[in-house]
Amino acid sequence: MKPVLLTASETEDAFQVISERTEGMNFGEIWEKFGLEMLIAAAILIFGWILVKWLSNALQNALVKRGAVGASTKMLKTIIRFVLYFNVVLIAASVLDIPTNSVLALFSAFALAFSLAIKDSLALFASGVIILLSKPFIEGDLVEIPSEEVKGYVSSVGLIHTRLKTFDNREVIIPNSIVTGNTLINYSKRGLRRLDLTFSVSYSADIALAKRTIREVLEAEPLAEKEPEPVVMVITLGESSVDIICKVYVKWDEYDSLLGILNEKVKFAFDSRGIEFPFNQLDVHVK
Repeated sequence: MKPVLLTASETEDAFQVISERTEGMNFGEIWEKFGLEMLIAAAILIFGWILVKWLSNALQNALVKRGAVGASTKMLKTIIRFVLYFNVVLIAASVLDIPTNSVLALFSAFALAFSLAIKDSLALFASGVIILLSKPFIEGDLVEIPSEEVKGYVSSVGLIHTRLKTFDNREVIIPNSIVTGNTLINYSKRGLRRLDLTFSVSYSADIALAKRTIREVLEAEPLAEKEPEPVVMVITLGESSVDIICKVYVKWDEYDSLLGILNEKVKFAFDSRGIEFPFNQLDVHVK
């Protein structure tokens, strides 16, 4: 195959060829000689424009259904349309025997220089596309990126950045390459979270009564899920306490609420039944 070389004269080939092939002709002669090619090229441009518009709109709708935000999908649609329209124009030009080597070479050189200049942004963009397609989270999910020590609710998912709103109402903007390149925990994906609480009682306390009290609190609490069934059992015999663990499932957005409610209600229930919590003691012997 003959290599494509970008020379000064080639950059003007498209206009020169048209001018040379139609020199001295009137419109009737031009139509008689090139009419069929012109009709085919026009049909390619029209149907190509319709097809590209349909494909880009279908892609945008698919991304929106997967939770993509409007600004990101519009940007992606514009890029795809440009690439597809460019290919339609090249096909139409080839039908008219207009040389496309110079256009392709010039476009390739420009694309290479452009991609080198924004290679970091392209990496972010590619990561954004991966997020939109794989959908590891959607707006409103509670996520955590341990490597970045950040946790919060997803406020928006863009092609370049993902925005989180933290519990103390800060906005954290994270590059998408960090999101796709690190471990991410999605607390909302499965609907329920398991809450693990440990209640320590003294060795003199009635352990069976303490366990029964915790179960009664769980049964009466509407935020505590009854399925899967909560687990209450002795987990550790410590130096100064018997530790009882409570494992109960809760809706992911009610996790913190149930944490505070159970701590408070179990404390009141233990106090009303005389179940003592342990406390540090210091024995002093005087000689």
